[in-house]
Amino acid sequence: MRIGIVGSGTAGPAAAIFLARSGHEVTLLERAPLKLPVGAGFLLQPTGLSVLKQLGLEEALLPHTAHITKLWCRTRSGRVLLDLPYAELSADLFGAGTHRATLLDLLLDAAAHSGVRILWDAAVTHMSRDANGRPILQDHHGISHGPFDLVLICDGAHSMLRDQSGVRSRVSRYPWGALWFIGKRTAEFDPQVLWQSVGSTRELTGFLPTGTREDLLSMFWSIRLDQMEAWRHTPLDVWKQQILSLAPQAEGFLKQIESHAQVATAVYHDVRLPCWHGDRVAILGDAAHALSPQLGQGVNLALMDAATLASAVSRLPLSEALAAYSRERRAHLRFYQFATRWTTPFFQSDLLPLGWMRDLVFPIIQRVPMLRREMTATMAGGKTGPFSSLKKLANVDPT
Repeated sequence: MRIGIVGSGTAGPAAAIFLARSGHEVTLLERAPLKLPVGAGFLLQPTGLSVLKQLGLEEALLPHTAHITKLWCRTRSGRVLLDLPYAELSADLFGAGTHRATLLDLLLDAAAHSGVRILWDAAVTHMSRDANGRPILQDHHGISHGPFDLVLICDGAHSMLRDQSGVRSRVSRYPWGALWFIGKRTAEFDPQVLWQSVGSTRELTGFLPTGTREDLLSMFWSIRLDQMEAWRHTPLDVWKQQILSLAPQAEGFLKQIESHAQVATAVYHDVRLPCWHGDRVAILGDAAHALSPQLGQGVNLALMDAATLASAVSRLPLSEALAAYSRERRAHLRFYQFATRWTTPFFQSDLLPLGWMRDLVFPIIQRVPMLRREMTATMAGGKTGPFSSLKKLANVDPT
């Protein structure tokens, strides 16, 4: 088939590799004028790593990551809310802290070597159909691409094409975002632990080791979107003192921040669709199901989308394959959409009583082995229900 893929975040390049290796003619269109090293640190979970293994890219990526063994979260007073080691599930499970640019470089190089045609500076703004119903894509230069037998919409939460796919959607912006800084890891932070600290529901900071030869550390700070402009005019020392009230050991790390310009901002959306396919169209990644980053599943879900879509296309006629893609992703995506919406207000909201409840209940849950294990499994990315997990992972046996 001739396949057009819009967007080169994570799902787009991953799907392009799978499909090109299966013999399809794949064109990947990206609105950015060129490949840029952008993006904050994130945590690849066992689910995402298993898809990279299927792509043959896991061994190439791991040397550029931090080997994360657990998530640890405490209150301002030092009370432990979460202590979730991957070893709770299996001795050989781990997460991989890395950067979006590192993963993207690897995916795009593999896509090019697989025969994918990559077009930069091609912001697709419109999708039409030819006389046979095949999609035609038009970019912001007025250039038409196609017709295609299949179009994959992977252009993120702000998707230009989602509303043109024929699939209903509801999109809302979270009132909370984050400030990000990537710097040299200092000795006070364990290179194998995602470390977080909370105050009220309005105060959250975290530090994620993200590997590379420079031994980097990504710091994030929760902030209301309507306070971002005020933050830009707040002296850095005032902001740093807020962080230090939750993470006193960060003093040396914070010395690397000398201007507001060094700190990136992130805005998050909630995207809901009843299914993730239409006529000769499939929607993947954040365009299909953007979430709050509270459970850190975005990139991992996108990789799973790509693997599941490619697997369905390889074994079924197109119309059946697209329906199978939505059907096979439903339980996994619905669980993480629900879990994220339920969890986020306890950590990012103006509902202060939820913070008091969190500080009381979470340590109790933490001490119950079965519940702690389920929380760890949720973190690892493989849950499909409160007490159920993936039985099959895109032709890869789950751990």
